[in-house]
Amino acid sequence: MLSNTGVYAVKKRKKPVQKTKKTPAPDVVKSNPSKRHRDRLNGELDRLTGLLPFPEDVRSRLDKLSVLRISVGYLKVKSFFKATMKKSSVLFPGGGGLNMNGMNTPTFSEGDLLLQALNGFVLVVTAEGHVFYASPTIQDYLGFHQSDVVHQSVFELIHTDDRATFRRQLHFALNPKPFDPEQGGDGMASSSDITRNIVTYNPEQLPPENSSFLERNFVCRFRCLLDNSSGFLALNFQGRLKFLHGQSMLGDDGTRSQPRLGLFTIATPVHTPSILEIRTKTIFFQTKHKLDFTPTGVDARGKVVLGYSEIELCMRGSGYQFIHAADMMYCADNHVRMIKTGESGLTTFRLLQKTGCWVWVQANA
Repeated sequence: MLSNTGVYAVKKRKKPVQKTKKTPAPDVVKSNPSKRHRDRLNGELDRLTGLLPFPEDVRSRLDKLSVLRISVGYLKVKSFFKATMKKSSVLFPGGGGLNMNGMNTPTFSEGDLLLQALNGFVLVVTAEGHVFYASPTIQDYLGFHQSDVVHQSVFELIHTDDRATFRRQLHFALNPKPFDPEQGGDGMASSSDITRNIVTYNPEQLPPENSSFLERNFVCRFRCLLDNSSGFLALNFQGRLKFLHGQSMLGDDGTRSQPRLGLFTIATPVHTPSILEIRTKTIFFQTKHKLDFTPTGVDARGKVVLGYSEIELCMRGSGYQFIHAADMMYCADNHVRMIKTGESGLTTFRLLQKTGCWVWVQANA
């Protein structure tokens, strides 16, 4: 019988603020091998942090352990896609007439658009209960950033009463091995033992990968930082068990381990919001201008929305060349009003992105 007490996931610890120490005089500095080693290690960690595919505000709050954890998770996902794409290229050489290289260009964002249109988020969990992948949209539903959950135990997110249900769904026969009560806890994997208790199966025991026996459809309550009432959100998980390619491990005798399974699901809220309750995604950014509306600066979010660097934005001259022709007179009227009264009021107009597309914005100056 599983215990009803447990530790739930919370916001991950932030990177500690390092105090600056006074540099001693040159004649006092002594050779310290331990300090040199720490400096080299910190330098490599800083370089590794800069390679993570996250915005600067997210990378700056990550501590050293989080950087290593996310890096390992990223490499595992990369290994999976490398093995999967290699398998696909063998089955479908040439991409079926499609230009596969063109899909990797920055302008091809079909995956991002699909995630935004999806009423939920994508979650991949290993048979041991570790989050193999979570789409960035998990933050819109649970409040956790993608970096908070990747390569962590999924059971830290699940309500204690639903952990056994989720654990059964991870087993191909819905009959996982019972946990040992002497180990303490509720028998669920924690983030601290993520490399232990690897679950593998004999391929002869498994049904075909396209078998309906591997399909999953169930409901579990997940920890939600956006819910002030119960702190949990009921989610419907729909997907199937699939092989995690590229994750084989070498044993002591040099042989590779048997294939591992993972639960590939789409998690959607059980109680879908009405049209009036759907939360629109708003991004605030700031720009600085001269009185003639010439741009002089833009923050990091503005660079993401518009696609320009600060130099590209400021070297183009007047800011009116970024405004849609149909909105110029309307913006000019509010510009004159701002010069006379000191406030422009709320102005809605279209801005030109670097990709050549127009984006609607609301501005107040």
